[in-house]
Parts: sequence; C-alpha cells; structure tokens
Amino acid sequence: MNAILTGQVFYSYQHELLKRDSFADLRAHFSGIAPFHKHEGEIALSDEKIFISGDENLQIPLTSIDQIYLGFDEAFPRTLVKNMGLFWQPLRLSLSNGNILYLIVDYNVLGANNQLWFNELKELLSA
Repeated sequence: MNAILTGQVFYSYQHELLKRDSFADLRAHFSGIAPFHKHEGEIALSDEKIFISGDENLQIPLTSIDQIYLGFDEAFPRTLVKNMGLFWQPLRLSLSNGNILYLIVDYNVLGANNQLWFNELKELLSA
C-alpha cells in the first residue's frame, strides 16, 4: 500500500453518537480530555481505500463512500467540541452499507487535520 496520508484517529459510528448520555456532552468541555469517540487507532489513506487499525480493523474502499461532509450535524453537534468547533469540525463518511462514520484525525488541543483529509478525499473521489 502506498499511503497518501497517515495519522491517528478517533472515530464513532452515528448510532454510537446518538446513544451518548448528557455526561458525554459535558465531558467534552474539560481540558485534557479527547473529544467524544468510541474507537481509536491509526488511519491511512491510499488511492483506493481508507485503512483503520486499532480496536477495530477497517478497510473502506473509496468506491463505498457515498458522501463526505466536514461539519456538525444532529448526531455530532458543536456542543461535543471545546470552543464550539472554532478550531476543527468532524469529518463524516456516509458509506454504501448504511454506516456513517465520524472521524477526528490527528487531534490535539489546537485542532485536528480533518480539513486536510476532507480535501484529499474530495480530490480522490472526484477523479
């Protein structure tokens, strides 16, 4: 595999986000705590697939991505992010199998690399 991008990832499925409790919303605003997520690992992007290894091992063919979106929605609201999303937004992948993944790539206290990943995925998917 020839990786175009690599990084660390926090992620959740939409159904996991929708089942969170109000404590999870509150926790998101404490310093030193990562944003809400259920899974984490390493992520790599090739010209054909996204690879995630960690507590789950996923291979997502780019052909199975129906939609990419950078921003907040009803499942992942601004209230789950410190500073109400001023420095980063979640990257949402809608897959042909019905799953919806929310990714946070290379998170640190100053932001995340989601914009970079969004731009690269958009370019690959439009080719």
